[in-house]
Amino acid sequence: MNEMNIFQRMSAITTEMQTVAKNLDVSTGKGKGYKAVSERDIIDAVKPLESKYGVYSYPVMRDTVDSQLLETENDYGKKTTFYTRIKTVYRFVNVDKPDEYIEIESFSVGLDTQDKGDGKAMTYGDKYALMKAYKISTGDDPDDPAVTPPAEYDYRKKPSSKISQSATDEFVPTCAKCGTEISDKVHDYSVRYWGKPLCRDCQQTEPKK
Repeated sequence: MNEMNIFQRMSAITTEMQTVAKNLDVSTGKGKGYKAVSERDIIDAVKPLESKYGVYSYPVMRDTVDSQLLETENDYGKKTTFYTRIKTVYRFVNVDKPDEYIEIESFSVGLDTQDKGDGKAMTYGDKYALMKAYKISTGDDPDDPAVTPPAEYDYRKKPSSKISQSATDEFVPTCAKCGTEISDKVHDYSVRYWGKPLCRDCQQTEPKK
């Protein structure tokens, strides 16, 4: 085992890694929801294999890319949401040779009406860093047209709430498909990708309402 480098160890973990089932029930209100993979499910799948092959992983750096207060309006009035976008650098270390490691970057967003936005963003960032590093499958592909998006991400419907003008004056959204910043403010919700905005180039490939 000691003669294996960090690439060989991570490759061995990836080879043995099984599909992680979506055991988390996420409620979206009014009796609706969808299934998701939880951080606990990912960690429970990763820890035994990292221990077996001598790999230790941890977030070595976090950077807040953006932090905003978003004001939305619906039938019940105004609502304030804390928005946090975090960049995480996740490190995978060869425990037998600690100066040998691999780092992976992940970006994540946390949305919460109270003070849990930062925690959610950190949890998502760690979870997806592990998933991408070890190529963990959850059984479906969000880019597969055969997969039905959850109700709240239905691009065929306009969202019930709109971002107020004061929020959009400061908030610069990113494209849900290619990740580039959308320089001009997005007010047209007719072309969406699972409920999220698209840049003009990506809009050409998505159906309109």
